[in-house]
Amino acid sequence: MNLKLCFFVLAVVLTACSKDEYYSPDIGDSNLLPDRGDYLDEDYGTQRYAHEISGVYDSQIGLIYYDAETRTIPQLYLTRGQQDIHIDSLGSGAVQVSFERFNTSFMPLEMSIRIKSLLEVTADTIYLRGTDGLVRTADPDGEIGTPLPESDDAELVGKYVRATSELELFIDPMLPVPMKANIEGSKR
Repeated sequence: MNLKLCFFVLAVVLTACSKDEYYSPDIGDSNLLPDRGDYLDEDYGTQRYAHEISGVYDSQIGLIYYDAETRTIPQLYLTRGQQDIHIDSLGSGAVQVSFERFNTSFMPLEMSIRIKSLLEVTADTIYLRGTDGLVRTADPDGEIGTPLPESDDAELVGKYVRATSELELFIDPMLPVPMKANIEGSKR
């Protein structure tokens, strides 16, 4: 019985050691990937609207804790604080929504978010929708001893009311903690 186990372990180890031989030598060559600029700079026909909503917004960010199972039922309204929201127009007609180092006394970590969003326009409202946003957190007082939460999958939905220059955003940072941000702001 022990001899069979030894042969099995030896076979597994040899297979694991030779695993790299199965990969293409080009696996790490990023030059073989398509140029992201080719499809990220496509003209969506919304440049006029992207320029209209670009700017800095005086905003209130409210953080809401949701249920862990479905992430759809609000459980606790955590904190609210002031933060400037930046919207920059991109050549494609999309926009980049971002803010840096948001924190409150209740939330000791600083959170930064950057999400590219596509625009959809009606007569009086510009709707924003974005995915694959970057979320990074930092501890302003030094490391807290555990890895800080971050995400490359944040999602955003929102609207900009053209008549009043009011902005409403709802961001799911897709962090391990089921928390979402509700943002209300007005253009400077």
